[in-house]
Amino acid sequence: MRKIILLTVLLLNCTVNMMAQEDLDAKYGAELLKPGTEAPDFTLRALLGEKLELSKMRGGYVVLDFWASWCGDCRKDMPAMSALSRTYFDKGVQFVGVSFDTDSAAWYKCATDVYKLVGTQVSELKKWKETQVSKDYHINWIPTLYLLDPDGKVDLATVDEAKLEKRLQQLDADGTLARYRLQMPQFKGGLDAFVKFMQNNVKYPEATEKAGLQGCVIVGFVVTKDGLLQDIHVERFQPIDPQKALTGNMTVATREAQMRKCVNTLEMEAMRVVGKMPKWESGIRNGKAVSVHFNVPVTFRLR
Repeated sequence: MRKIILLTVLLLNCTVNMMAQEDLDAKYGAELLKPGTEAPDFTLRALLGEKLELSKMRGGYVVLDFWASWCGDCRKDMPAMSALSRTYFDKGVQFVGVSFDTDSAAWYKCATDVYKLVGTQVSELKKWKETQVSKDYHINWIPTLYLLDPDGKVDLATVDEAKLEKRLQQLDADGTLARYRLQMPQFKGGLDAFVKFMQNNVKYPEATEKAGLQGCVIVGFVVTKDGLLQDIHVERFQPIDPQKALTGNMTVATREAQMRKCVNTLEMEAMRVVGKMPKWESGIRNGKAVSVHFNVPVTFRLR
């Protein structure tokens, strides 16, 4: 009798736990976009200042994690999500954290020190309910997770990290992820050829060199299916020891104006060099050449 009672209690506990898990998704995820729905596009500021456009990530699987640094449940799931991103990033899955933080410092600190997602972190830096992305994706609870398929449609929407993990395991086991894994484009001849090209072509603008400004220009572009470079643009400029540049007896306004002028010359030189590059070897996905957004650093450093 005692064993029967004990077994009954265990079964009841199991049932209650399963119902609680189901109720959580049913209660907080009932209004999420349904599988097969086209995921709304968005362009948001990433952690280092560049812009991320969701529609440009099509062609492979993408995970969206809606979270905030002040969210206790989000922090509880961060170790598991970080581990998932490490495992599946190498299998071609792209991860995007969409934060509802309003404080950029808090967002940056949590993303880099605690979350450590292998992917891209973006935010509108607006209150949760005021963000367009929360409205578009019907976010009533965080963390909320979406898995988007290569066509940009919802494959899974859930508030349960375990369900996302299970779905990724299925896609990996049946070979689907392998088919959509992206082989990144590369400079013909590989890294050594790329370095040689940059050394032979990058010219330090004389006025900027004299001013002592050093920095790294991140240049973005699209490598087309034919290996051509299109949409060449500057994604950001990262100064190196800016306090050592433009020293001398000048007003703050004058220094800032000169700094902007110098940065502009470095950016123009970086884009000029990238524009001179020969055809690249195109990216490959599912055995076919595809267009891929890429970026390269062009560094200007005084010897």
